[in-house]
Amino acid sequence: MVKLFTATFGTESNTFATYPGGKADFLDGLWCETGICNAPVSPWSGPAKIWCDRAVVLGWEVVEGLHAYAQPAGPLSRLFYEEARDNILNDLRAAGPVDVVLFYLHGAMVAQGYDDCEGDLVARARGIVGADTKIGIELDLHAHLGQKLVNAADLIVMFKTYPHIDHNDRAHDLFDLIQRTLSGDVDPKMALFDCKTMGLFPTTRSGPMPRFVADMIDAEEQGRVLSLSLNHGFPWADVPLAGAKMLAITDGDPKLASDIAEEFGRAFFAIRHAAALEFTAMDKGVEIAARSQGKPVLLADVSDQTGGGAPGDTCYLVRAFLDAGITRATFGPVWDPAAVEMCFQLEIQSKTLLRVGGKSEPQSGQPLDIDVEIIFLKRNASQESDGTEDVPIGDIAVIRCKGVEIVLTSIRTNVYSPSFFTNHGICLTDKQVIGVKNLYKHTDIFAPLVQSQFYLATPGVCQPNFGMLNFQKLCRPIWPLDDPALPAR
Repeated sequence: MVKLFTATFGTESNTFATYPGGKADFLDGLWCETGICNAPVSPWSGPAKIWCDRAVVLGWEVVEGLHAYAQPAGPLSRLFYEEARDNILNDLRAAGPVDVVLFYLHGAMVAQGYDDCEGDLVARARGIVGADTKIGIELDLHAHLGQKLVNAADLIVMFKTYPHIDHNDRAHDLFDLIQRTLSGDVDPKMALFDCKTMGLFPTTRSGPMPRFVADMIDAEEQGRVLSLSLNHGFPWADVPLAGAKMLAITDGDPKLASDIAEEFGRAFFAIRHAAALEFTAMDKGVEIAARSQGKPVLLADVSDQTGGGAPGDTCYLVRAFLDAGITRATFGPVWDPAAVEMCFQLEIQSKTLLRVGGKSEPQSGQPLDIDVEIIFLKRNASQESDGTEDVPIGDIAVIRCKGVEIVLTSIRTNVYSPSFFTNHGICLTDKQVIGVKNLYKHTDIFAPLVQSQFYLATPGVCQPNFGMLNFQKLCRPIWPLDDPALPAR
């Protein structure tokens, strides 16, 4: 009988954020020590649920460690990281000999004293299980991928899509490859190619990335390679491994893996300019939206989006709405547990002067002091993700100021779907402007509801002008900070 050990441990660490990551963030996201079947269905629990379900069907013995996933923040505290890591490793050690280890990780986790948490965790796991046990890993494509992790694992499969809509598909891919490896059908060999690029590269809607993803899938289906992953990298982390890399896995042929990784890596490097997400100045975006008619204009506050590790409590954009005289708008989320609790004390339909946002770190800016009416309250609220998955957003309060409806949350979150607004008393069809603290994940889902979308270079921790970030450890040269050349063939 095959014996499987599986665990989940993921977050994305913005090293330019002073807001620290820790256990509280995981408790707000996913923290399950009693088996993944007991965790709610969410983007964070999906892969491990799939692996456990498939293993049970095959008659495998399943041993589970900790399953924990958190909204991005600043670097984790060293103490918390080491405790959670050792929790998983101790469970792995206690499981005794295992045939397979499957980890669902992020890839861009940084802790105090650890620039490569995933490499550290998996290398230690390899030391426990020995050379014969197969280790498979699923990663977010915004990872920091390096040779330490590649050397410690047998298989690494990454998301192919940004926004991330394929985490469950890739979980199935990894399980299929593990099965084939165990049976002796394949002998996976992995190779990396450094693309010397950093940035944000959406893979849906327009631009060259949808074709690039399709080409990766076509190559996998032709049998030349077992798996292809473009690691986009996470740009708001000053670590040596940051930047895009191409990963290829072939059946028993390391040279072919190296050649294919280079082929696709060079192809990506050639399209990087056209593939990169474009940003608009905040004032220009607000001006366009204020003049608009018809369907709403969507404005994304990209620099304070929690999906990049920002706290989610700046008020620059909502203040701009009010200053521009926009009176049919909604905006959210603004993370402010104290303001939410004050609204619950006052109750619905109360009117009050409320201090909103601007509380958690230097780049949060000034709070917004506004006269508001409380129009909606809910404890333990959630929003939908991908139709079937729920993302908790904690206690929420919806307030209205001069026609602008603002969603305050007690949990740091992004907007995953229109249900973030519509589940909580907000009608989107009558709005002139919709403002979200997001980078890109909302784009496809909101497209039918709006006439246009802009990604605004607002002030905040996730500054999209990378030249303004104080990189010290990042390996240079790297585009767009430099004009690198790839190695000669």
